[in-house]
Amino acid sequence: MYTPAYLDNAATSFPKPPAVAQAVSDFLNTSAGNPGRGGHRLAVAASRAVENARETVSILLGSDPDRTLLGPGCTFWLNTLLFGLLQPGDRVLCSSLEHNAVMRPLRWLEAQRGVVVQPVHGADPQGVPTAAELALEASRAPTTLVVLTHASNVTGAVLPIADIARAVAPVPVVVDAAQSAGSLPIDFSSLGIAALATSGHKGLLGPPGVGVLLLAPGLEPPPLLHGGTGSRSEAELMPELLPDRLEAGTPNSAGYAGLEAGCAWLEDHGVHQIHNHELRLLRMAVDGLSQLSGVELIGYHPDRPHTGTLSFRVQGVDNGELALWLDRKHGIQLRPGLHCAPAAHRRLGSFPAGTLRAGFGPFNTTEHAERLVDAVASFPRRSSASG
Repeated sequence: MYTPAYLDNAATSFPKPPAVAQAVSDFLNTSAGNPGRGGHRLAVAASRAVENARETVSILLGSDPDRTLLGPGCTFWLNTLLFGLLQPGDRVLCSSLEHNAVMRPLRWLEAQRGVVVQPVHGADPQGVPTAAELALEASRAPTTLVVLTHASNVTGAVLPIADIARAVAPVPVVVDAAQSAGSLPIDFSSLGIAALATSGHKGLLGPPGVGVLLLAPGLEPPPLLHGGTGSRSEAELMPELLPDRLEAGTPNSAGYAGLEAGCAWLEDHGVHQIHNHELRLLRMAVDGLSQLSGVELIGYHPDRPHTGTLSFRVQGVDNGELALWLDRKHGIQLRPGLHCAPAAHRRLGSFPAGTLRAGFGPFNTTEHAERLVDAVASFPRRSSASG
């Protein structure tokens, strides 16, 4: 019996550093008041936990703590930005690699508000648009916003965000960093972008149900939610000051305590070193899989920036069948299908069947990469998943 080899870190990171679960437990056992709602010791302890998390995240990602927002997830923050910034008739550019966390709100805004959504497909086989291609498209008609994934959740291909931001200026750029934060070194202050949203449960190694929004000076999106903040309780409108203006409701303070622990672990171990580790495992898998008959790597280029995520498919083999067999027979856990990114799969030619996706994380080993290659090589092409 094989020990599990978890290779689905592009969906959520596992395992977490032990300090993450400990921080959540400690908060619930000792500090679980409602932050900002009163001056007693538990409320103060909860407020301190939230602000410590905000400070730790801002240090890791190079942002201003006063403009570092904490909330229920990356999708929530992307919706806050897109619904708040785009008005009827506005034009927005995106890549063809976007996750549905971007595409679904954009398509709703297109249908219901008349927002013009223009994907930029790019000539690159990976589907990565260049800065020049985006700048050219932005010049064709008045453009309100550019929204881009930092790294594809299907292929791991990394977009040149800083170059794009310079090329399309003064059009603001919003970045979905769910696949890059914690896996790629990020200095928000130097990217030249307007906003960055990311999940906390992937590369940042926190628990599920937490997310981060970073805002550059001057960008003031209206709140998506309105409600209590613990401040300005005499007013029936949301406070003007950040972070309260965008953080309505009782926060997931226990989750933020876990997020702080995950970010502290990343600071201690170094995101650059973690990225290099994940790339080493990725290249081992690429080298092995590319030698197997019938295996096709999707969207990978050895000379381009990449995260530790790899998509592949095996000719004549159902992706779901192979994924189930890998789990049952070899303990290898990865994800088949369209990965909530149908636009990306259409661009890459892997729609509608999708691909198998392996996502390497900081706790994966060379044995995991080798086992993946050996297991795919040993798959009996004509057997069923239960055989």
